[in-house]
Amino acid sequence: MAVVKTQQGMLRGISCNTENSSFLAFKGIPYAKPPNGKLRFKAPLPPESWTGIRDAYEHGPVCPHYNERLDKIEAGSEDCLYLNVYTKAVDNTKKRLPVLVWIHGGGFYTGSGNSEFYGPDFFMEHEIVMVTFNYRLEVFGFLCLDNEEVPGNAGLKDQVAALKWIKNNISSFGGDPDNVTIFGCSAGAASTSYHMLSDMSAGLFSKAICQSGVCLNEWSYNIYARQRAFQLGKLLGRDTEDVNELLKFLRDVPAESLINVKLPGINTDYPDISDSLLFSPVVEKPNLNVEKFISESPPILIKKGHIAKIPLMLGYTSADGIEICRDFPKSLSFLLKKGIVIPREIKLNMSSNQMKTLDEKIRLKYFGSTTITEKMLEECVNLTTDIVFAYNTRRLARYHFKNTSMPTYLYKFTAETERNYMKKKYKMEQVPGVCHGDEQYYQFNVKNIDIPLTNDSKAVIENVVKLWVNFASYGNPTPDCADVEWKPFTEHEKNCFIIDRYLKCTVNVDEEKMTFWDEIYREQRI
Repeated sequence: MAVVKTQQGMLRGISCNTENSSFLAFKGIPYAKPPNGKLRFKAPLPPESWTGIRDAYEHGPVCPHYNERLDKIEAGSEDCLYLNVYTKAVDNTKKRLPVLVWIHGGGFYTGSGNSEFYGPDFFMEHEIVMVTFNYRLEVFGFLCLDNEEVPGNAGLKDQVAALKWIKNNISSFGGDPDNVTIFGCSAGAASTSYHMLSDMSAGLFSKAICQSGVCLNEWSYNIYARQRAFQLGKLLGRDTEDVNELLKFLRDVPAESLINVKLPGINTDYPDISDSLLFSPVVEKPNLNVEKFISESPPILIKKGHIAKIPLMLGYTSADGIEICRDFPKSLSFLLKKGIVIPREIKLNMSSNQMKTLDEKIRLKYFGSTTITEKMLEECVNLTTDIVFAYNTRRLARYHFKNTSMPTYLYKFTAETERNYMKKKYKMEQVPGVCHGDEQYYQFNVKNIDIPLTNDSKAVIENVVKLWVNFASYGNPTPDCADVEWKPFTEHEKNCFIIDRYLKCTVNVDEEKMTFWDEIYREQRI
């Protein structure tokens, strides 16, 4: 049993052995003070110290949430701010290893960093240190009252607290605090890109990877957060317009009342696909006298060049939109609403006539001159892949290249084997392409779901993990170019790496559709 010393006290880890590797695991490490009682909804405080040696054999409690993958409520505990460190060795006489920090996704309302789903085994076949962690979700992490008591983004500030702990302690686990790569999928990827914008996160990491999610996506920031808070109070029995009364009430309700909340739709002239995320990141009010995670919208910050000047790897899957269309054709009536197909960032500044004209133009592009019908699932997947995920991913690549001149590596994930679990779960096998999140099954050893592992998928796993580890180690996913070179994306050479059973680097991937959206956003030139 290995013992390490952290700033808060001593930890005893456990040895893990797999078919292809052995490593040490230190689980359930507190990185912040438990956000209980009056600390509910507030920014995290520094962790408390302990005496003696603390056993780090088991994960800490998960944050209370609805486990969407397993379709069950996880009662967990509000005392949930724990992280897990996996390392090859804690011998500090050896060279410090690159650190990969995983930020889990789940729409800001579901998930944890635990190894039942995010098993580190594939990564631990390489010389790296890996960290996963929990952060507060849904109401606990993203309630916003637009005041100094609850300015919003507590869940993102939890992530900052975890990154600070890693910066201060990872050398005790053999990791290099100056070579930390943060990465995530979906909401975890949007979070990753948020840290590139936030002054709170500055200097805490040196590279970033965004998988099917960036903070330019409308679903990554909530413009109705305060309304949602008062809706929640009314739903739970306190119909008030007094923010202090609401906060007192919400601090005292049982935790189980704040899980898997269902609220009525927002009454707006601009309904949007992103409105379904009830509690998520917000742009904090700039006049509040508290440390803010972000106080201008992501598009404004990115266009101003307020972004970390670090190497960035980012991409999307070939059919990310399956996630949005998983209930089709139940969602057909929603997709038929005027303006739904127009990105929120654009339509909020449009007249009704302008919106009607643009709505027709977009529908003509994706559905032809006919009205959407139940037979148009594939067309709906193509549309939502582009407007909800792919376009803004490439848009961020363009701005990052322009404003930082740092290496920017763009990919499109198209590999399909028996490990493409989500597509099967949604019964969408008839739709071409890779579902949102299905690349994760080539990164992590999932233990709480029966996922096959064959020679076909092993080859993809080896490629994917090696690319990610190389980027974390060197800032370049193919440093030796032995088989194929992943060339950086630039404005004049739009390189994109196709990740399939075979790897190739090509240019102008999905260019016709990307150019169409550049015109919609009026960003032919940036």
